[in-house]
Amino acid sequence: MTQRNTQSSDAANPKLTPGQAHSQLASNPETLPVVLVRLSEHEHPNMAERVAENPSTPPETLQKLSTHESADVRIAVTENANTPAETLQELASDENPDVRLRLAENPNTPVTVLETLTEDENPFVYAKAKDTLETCKSILERADEMFLHDRFNEAEQLYKKLVEGVGELLGSEHIEMAKALHKLAASLGAQNKIDEAAEVEECARIIKSAHKAA
Repeated sequence: MTQRNTQSSDAANPKLTPGQAHSQLASNPETLPVVLVRLSEHEHPNMAERVAENPSTPPETLQKLSTHESADVRIAVTENANTPAETLQELASDENPDVRLRLAENPNTPVTVLETLTEDENPFVYAKAKDTLETCKSILERADEMFLHDRFNEAEQLYKKLVEGVGELLGSEHIEMAKALHKLAASLGAQNKIDEAAEVEECARIIKSAHKAA
């Protein structure tokens, strides 16, 4: 009787193979970075791909994986938010057009990288990069429209994207950053987020003062 119960329990909860256990570990966002580094060096490309997809994978590990022989691994690197901008710039020259295409269609790809891809020899890649770039550049127009129609929460989200885009393209100290922050502060103030608006506006003031002093 006891033996039958044990067998039934084992059937309901089958044990994971070492490979399956490692794959789950590689996909788990709570896995320690040092463990992810070791798993990224596994000989099976599927393991490296799981690590490349993990939002907790360190930037330096993603940089190493960006030269992995598997295109699927390199594609996963293009979609990871932790991947450094310089690594994405290198992937814009990847020999595999599928890697470049996934990079071109990702709205989180830095504007400078998208601009590089608009000159790609592959017609599908450069067409997608142009579409994505136009979408990014239209954020300001859409944000202003939302603001004018009193849709302040939607405007806030778009202005935040604008701030991120300006930072990637021009740097956090550029005068255009001050303008973007000013608009973000206005959308926050319109929602009575007074403290947050004041903090953002102060950042804009500091940037403007630095440029006046220069």
